[in-house]
Amino acid sequence: FALEISTNTVDRGTISLNVGDVTVDSGASWSIINNAVSAFVGSLDVQSNAGLYITSTSPLIALQVTLTSLLNTITNDGTIVFDSRDSLTASTYNLVGATFTNTGDMFLAASGIVPSTMSVTAANWDNSGLMVFSQNQRSSGVVNLGAVGGSITNDGQICLENEVYQQTTSINGAGCITADQDSTIYISNSLLPVANTQNFYLADSQSSIVAQALSTPQTFNVYGFGNGNMVGITLPLTASVLPPNPAYSYNAATGILTLRNLLVTQNFNIGTGYDPSLFSIVTDSGAGLPSTLLGSVTYSGPVPAQTLPASCQIVCQPIPDTPGDTPTEYTTTITTTNSDGSELTETGV
Repeated sequence: FALEISTNTVDRGTISLNVGDVTVDSGASWSIINNAVSAFVGSLDVQSNAGLYITSTSPLIALQVTLTSLLNTITNDGTIVFDSRDSLTASTYNLVGATFTNTGDMFLAASGIVPSTMSVTAANWDNSGLMVFSQNQRSSGVVNLGAVGGSITNDGQICLENEVYQQTTSINGAGCITADQDSTIYISNSLLPVANTQNFYLADSQSSIVAQALSTPQTFNVYGFGNGNMVGITLPLTASVLPPNPAYSYNAATGILTLRNLLVTQNFNIGTGYDPSLFSIVTDSGAGLPSTLLGSVTYSGPVPAQTLPASCQIVCQPIPDTPGDTPTEYTTTITTTNSDGSELTETGV
């Protein structure tokens, strides 16, 4: 048995998704508003020019959206939005499945007041579209992509806003992972290879990348380093005596920044044009990261001229409004108009 959505549909309140495979047809949208638990039991297919929107407009309803079967597929060629930014409690987005394929736009958003779970962990994992993981404020919750120890293929753009992406897989493809609005890309298992065609983009002055240091380092492509954002490792930066090597070094010819803790290192291809006198060692104390004192380097000058890869130029779009819902952007001017008297904007954007 299966459910096919072929016209624009809005469901409010509690509904059951125990309906087998779900397909949202091209030209149609399905809005599920204030349904606390949305548990998909079959495959999910959102066609091109179609939309699936699961949102909470109540501060008391945290969203749980799950598809935990290891047999089913998740395919998005349209737009998927999970949005619980109005909620004061923890949200859980846990999409497993055997195969995940995104060629469209996918948005997972939470308030961030308490740590939320955002996991898309299929064993076969492929993104060639846009994925946005967003919180109103940073917390210790992390974004998990792919099956632990496996691999993901990213040829699109993955955007982080007030989030931590914790890498637990190898990463293939020529895509981009963008840290914006106080986000961190955390390479927690550097033994797993990251393709030299994959790109990491620090899009603002508050973002960072942290990688596990090893005796067998990789070289990560990092764009946008400057204006005070940070590149670091999971150990304090310390020079080695035998052989003598500094705590960090920048090769002006190759554009490689090497960070060191004694005999373990990690390499970041930040590009050429940096003034070595503007580097300094700092501590990245962002939520959701291992606490490492003086394990990062910052650059106080502007980002030298560089050309972003095409995948990093894909715009990180704002969270779309849900059809059939009032606009999800809110300001203090409507705080007092909530029927239950709650103050949605206290933790606001």
